[in-house]
Amino acid sequence: MNNVVNVEIKFVKTHPDAVLPERKHNDPLTGDSGYDLTAVEDCVIPARRGTVVPVGLKLGYITPGYWLRLESRSGLQFKHDLSTFNGIIDSQYRGDLGAKVNNNSDTDYQVKKGDRIAQLVLAPVHHIEWQLAAAHDLSETERGAGGFGSTGGK
Repeated sequence: MNNVVNVEIKFVKTHPDAVLPERKHNDPLTGDSGYDLTAVEDCVIPARRGTVVPVGLKLGYITPGYWLRLESRSGLQFKHDLSTFNGIIDSQYRGDLGAKVNNNSDTDYQVKKGDRIAQLVLAPVHHIEWQLAAAHDLSETERGAGGFGSTGGK
């Protein structure tokens, strides 16, 4: 069964050195889910602070019914304690893209031009019919109202 959906996304360069998002493992069904964004200039992310890293692109078009989610790159998070502010890029947004990268370590982090610093993940738009219900209409579940720690630690 082939579940590949072709989605067209166009970008406009706002910096001459900008590159299109790319993934290193390209198999349509088993390749990377995220497409890496590349820094277009050197910058420092100070310890315990965040910095917007420019990528030199604007979203020009995306197939209707889709949007993009900005996510951290796992290697940067595990090795350097860098996390990206997870943002939503709606299909109608046309401003500059950038990744706010937070440095959760005690050491400044040097971003070099050409570094892959965040990733974009494609997501479908879902139209939801939100409804109010009366308390007596709540369905019973095994969990019920159990919140944080309700399943125990062992």
